[in-house]
Amino acid sequence: MNRKFVLLILTVAVVITSNAQVIDPGKKARQAAENRANSKVDRGIDKGLDKIEEGIGGLFKKKNKKKKDEPAANDNAATENTSVPRSGTMGASSRVNKSSDFVPGTNILFQDDFVWDPVGDFPAKWNTNGSGEVVTINGMEGKWLEVKHNSIIMPEMSNALPENYTIEFDLFLQQRGSLSIPRIDFGLTPVKNILQEDLYYKEKFFVTVARYNEPDAKTVEYGLRDIIGNKNDFPLTRYVNKVLHVSMAINGTRIRIYLDGNKLIDLPRALTPAIRANFFVNNVYTVPASELGLLISNVQIAAAETDNRSALAKQLIEKGAVSTNAILFDVNKDLIKPVSFNIIGEIGEAMQQNSGLKILIIGHTDSDGDAAANKTLSEKRALAVKNYIVNKYKIAFSRIQTEGKGEVLSIASNTTAEGKAKNRRVEFIKL
Repeated sequence: MNRKFVLLILTVAVVITSNAQVIDPGKKARQAAENRANSKVDRGIDKGLDKIEEGIGGLFKKKNKKKKDEPAANDNAATENTSVPRSGTMGASSRVNKSSDFVPGTNILFQDDFVWDPVGDFPAKWNTNGSGEVVTINGMEGKWLEVKHNSIIMPEMSNALPENYTIEFDLFLQQRGSLSIPRIDFGLTPVKNILQEDLYYKEKFFVTVARYNEPDAKTVEYGLRDIIGNKNDFPLTRYVNKVLHVSMAINGTRIRIYLDGNKLIDLPRALTPAIRANFFVNNVYTVPASELGLLISNVQIAAAETDNRSALAKQLIEKGAVSTNAILFDVNKDLIKPVSFNIIGEIGEAMQQNSGLKILIIGHTDSDGDAAANKTLSEKRALAVKNYIVNKYKIAFSRIQTEGKGEVLSIASNTTAEGKAKNRRVEFIKL
């Protein structure tokens, strides 16, 4: 039989076989079908077509030449770098370099990095309808909550979330050999107690991160109970076994979603007061079950007074002083995290517009560690903010003074994670 004909018969068989699905009955099967059916069919078709293309391509000895101006598939385009590398995050060659307009809330409502929870325990400040445990990751700082398959987690908060707030957290997108990875959902829901109500049957806003270990993985889905859209140009594969930082900005009916500082979703009329009341993360039920857990850490929820991006500078000008804990640094370092650049920029732009404005920047820390070391760290952080404003906004060095107070002027208790987060702040005073 002709080899070409045999090759085509085999590749068609691959397409048919790859689309065969066995779905269990009951609620979990309906959920699995909702979350995975479309993507599995697409993936089966894609793989079949890929094999056909490979077979056809193999019939010709001459390879296609790359166009003169076309980059190779694994080339990294050189772009302006707006990111600063963080411990455990992807390297410079694989950054996504886009500007971010995300501005963190300034009033901390919830914060947890699991530092107080023993490894092996489920963390005290969270609820779940399944199982999970605090773990560490080789080569990574801090602790992580590993959420098991078919388990939802929610932070324990006494009140519903306000109209305007932000949520930030880190996901570690792990892969180990051939073990199946989790399908990750995160979002907002009216459900407050996941042990008493079934999240599956409720209205919700969700974002899905899945298939991040597949060569063509770029699709991030989102929806309101059902999937309503997707973004298919975010390179999830660059984050395999690395940290993906997620930011969410909620302002009334509007929600914005950022991955590693890149705004992927901006829906101005998506939310109702009920939907935006509670935050959840879900290691979604799938067939087959995920063998690796969902890993999350460094969770922070903060209230924002409004969606006004110039509130910080306005308060400085009108009241003479403003303090914020939305300027973030690497742990025990004076390296500013990129998510903070916009909020520092409010001060820089105000100084550009008002040539007579002079300021004092004061750094503050929590009480962890040695008091003298904390004072030195606070001085370095204040100077880092000054240097950023001077260099980025071309402000005269003499217009900004700096000072570090360390831990001595705490504004909240240093016995809780939320209190410590409030104490780690930067203060601006008009001179």
